[in-house]
Amino acid sequence: MAVTTGLSVSPDLRTARSAWALSLPLMLAVLLFICLANADGLPLLGDPDSHWHIAVGNWMVEHRAVPHVDPFSFTFLGEPWIAKEWLSQLLLALAFDGLGWTGVVALGAAAVAASFALLLRLLLRDLKPLPALVFTIAAAVMMAPHILARPHVLAFPFMLLWVAGLVRAVEERRAPEPLLLLAMLLWANLHGGFTLGIMLAGAFALEALVGARDMQERKSLFFSWLKFGIATVLVACITPYGPESILVTGRIFGLGDVLNMIAEWKSPDFQKQPAQELVLLVAVYLALSRGLKLPLLRLLIVIGLLHLYLRYARNAELLATLAPLALAPLLARQFPGMARDPHSTGRFDQLARPAGAIATALGLGIMALWTGVMLRTHDVQPPGATMPQAALEYARQHGLVQRPMLNHYNFGGYLIGAGVPTFIDGRAELYGGDFIKGYSEAVGLRGETRLEDLLERHRIEWTFLTKDAPANRLLGHLPGWRQVFSDDQATIFVRNR
Repeated sequence: MAVTTGLSVSPDLRTARSAWALSLPLMLAVLLFICLANADGLPLLGDPDSHWHIAVGNWMVEHRAVPHVDPFSFTFLGEPWIAKEWLSQLLLALAFDGLGWTGVVALGAAAVAASFALLLRLLLRDLKPLPALVFTIAAAVMMAPHILARPHVLAFPFMLLWVAGLVRAVEERRAPEPLLLLAMLLWANLHGGFTLGIMLAGAFALEALVGARDMQERKSLFFSWLKFGIATVLVACITPYGPESILVTGRIFGLGDVLNMIAEWKSPDFQKQPAQELVLLVAVYLALSRGLKLPLLRLLIVIGLLHLYLRYARNAELLATLAPLALAPLLARQFPGMARDPHSTGRFDQLARPAGAIATALGLGIMALWTGVMLRTHDVQPPGATMPQAALEYARQHGLVQRPMLNHYNFGGYLIGAGVPTFIDGRAELYGGDFIKGYSEAVGLRGETRLEDLLERHRIEWTFLTKDAPANRLLGHLPGWRQVFSDDQATIFVRNR
């Protein structure tokens, strides 16, 4: 029997179904897992930060505690710092310790596969299979550059559940179910992006109040959403660091323009990602040509997600996944041709229903078997661009690694994983805006900070930079410095003693 609220239709499909029955989400999950869990480890291992996340997890395993000060750099050693994504880091470390980089790839691939399968399943509550699948594929295209073995992919499923629960509550004129707080609890311990979830809860609560039919309903919704909001903040503080995990977000965005010096915090570059631009243009065309109308608050939420993406490329997943969840019930009402028909007996519509138990078990078995084959037949490793092994081996052989070093930003994660104290790495909230700005100016030979001053201030004895780093050109002419190593990944200069 369909449950109709006047705002949305959520069919209850608990009818007889074969245990062998396949479903679109299951098929998508298996396909994505096989594509991502490949011998090259790409794109999942394409980011250097994976190294330091694993190192943090191993630090926690070794010390049976979470860090409260920096144990990895020499520039900020002992300064206050928290592992706000401690649970993800612990899972990544356990995967690495158990199965090496293959385990990390398998964990990341499973998280991404589960996320897209869940997104498709959630969209299928309101939309027909074809538009739901189109939204999901478009999301995959938008997210492709940021599908990496890092904490955010492990948090994806809980982010989707959280936002879908908020949308469903607004559509059904009620407060979210208390069980939804479990998604916030896990999200808050997996990734720092949970603070957006708190803000979205406030935004959807405001929409619920604005859309109330009368004052009595508005009063009832106000108190029910207020209680849920208070519970949300309290649950978000159930981490090893309490409310400190929330405050870190403010420190990151407090870096201001310095964020633009970090690749993933820059605005999207459509010259390099034309597929993302195409998805946006098609979406704008369809919305305008079809006359899509949105309630004011829902429109502002979508525009806010668009702003976050256009401001910071790393937020592509927010726009690509959360906007469709917010729009799906509205599309189903405005365009009946897109709405899910629970009584359809077409083959494609049947695939929109949940998979049978045996089919699900077989899908999971295929993914496990694929991981086993990868373990036996391939030595999965990150690309050389993120782990300059030959250069580090040279530094070890010549006793450099424990001496003060100026390293390339993207080498920081690999160096932490290798146990080498860093000058700088991907933990921007630790280093702060002034430090990052000074480093960027000195290494790039631009701005007010001179490389010579930076080297003297921190008593740098060797540099570990990319081959094409502008600083290398100056180091080659500075008295007292000489180049001792260079390959396609890195160049090392040493101060004469």
